[in-house]
Amino acid sequence: MSLISIVVPIYNEEGNLEELSRRLLEITTAGDEYEFILVNDGSRDQSLPMLHDLATQDFRFKIIDLSRNFGHQL
Repeated sequence: MSLISIVVPIYNEEGNLEELSRRLLEITTAGDEYEFILVNDGSRDQSLPMLHDLATQDFRFKIIDLSRNFGHQL
């Protein structure tokens, strides 16, 4: 059994988080352990509270909250 970490940048994605979480959970397979690291890149919408809700519902969701928007290019 191995741990698979999936890292996803999040920036103003409140309209997409429900579908994202559904799809991430859909790909999990028996025999492997998954963690989903969702990196909030300074969102100005309700993404961060929604991410915290996901993390309380499922321990596999880990949240990193950056202090401001750095952009995925950096």
